[in-house]
Amino acid sequence: MQTNDPTELQATLADGRRMTLSLPATDAKWAADGIGGLRCVAPTHTGRGEEPPALPEEPALPLQVALLGLGA
Repeated sequence: MQTNDPTELQATLADGRRMTLSLPATDAKWAADGIGGLRCVAPTHTGRGEEPPALPEEPALPLQVALLGLGA
């Protein structure tokens, strides 16, 4: 993590991608410290996790039924 600009935070991820976070000037009290109030937090999850189950296969609707949905 490196900070060159007090309103911008740059980090390089483990896979080499770079991420930049910038905070615009604001009068919000919770953001009064700008990026100085932020800190790095280790990731809680890595990877994509399990794939969702496949959708069940259903037979195609007959043309007459499909046209009913179009108001024909």
